[in-house]
Amino acid sequence: MTAETLQTVAKKMTIAVHEPFAQYLQASEEEFNFNISLMECYRFAGHACHSVTGAFLSTQAAIEALYPDTKTCLRGDLKIEFGSELHERATGPRSNVISFITGSWGETGFPGLKGTLFPRKNLISYGHNDLQKNEVRFRRISDNTAVTISYDSSAALENYAEQLEFPQSWRSEILHILNNKDRAYKVTRQHS
Repeated sequence: MTAETLQTVAKKMTIAVHEPFAQYLQASEEEFNFNISLMECYRFAGHACHSVTGAFLSTQAAIEALYPDTKTCLRGDLKIEFGSELHERATGPRSNVISFITGSWGETGFPGLKGTLFPRKNLISYGHNDLQKNEVRFRRISDNTAVTISYDSSAALENYAEQLEFPQSWRSEILHILNNKDRAYKVTRQHS
């Protein structure tokens, strides 16, 4: 039996999303209830890497913890807080992927219909001193529940032993992370 490729695994890994703004605007159901795959995130970022993979896995873990009944991201309902500054540790690409999935943006986000309905602006921020550099806090606006996700790809690569040349080694490591994803992140529930 042939091992799955990174492309095959990335297409299968998805996050369910509900977009209430599109629903309010009477869009078709496929515009407001849909899945975003890891492959789409790779395309959005322009490449597959450890950081983009971590952003996807962190968001997926946060959504599963914060929306346990539906496991569906409710766009516009999440505030995202990074321990790192925007210019540190691939935070920019990571935050772009998280924004793509959650609809939570910084200064460039949608300010809201008539200034109040479905705002997406200023829902992501950086440099929170109470978080480690590899941590991201996801907080539901609707009920103030929160989780902190700490992502460390090296934990998933502990038993990685392939000896490949770059860029094959890069892709092989990412696939190994995905096959050992539960070792790559830790979820900590925050108390309000």
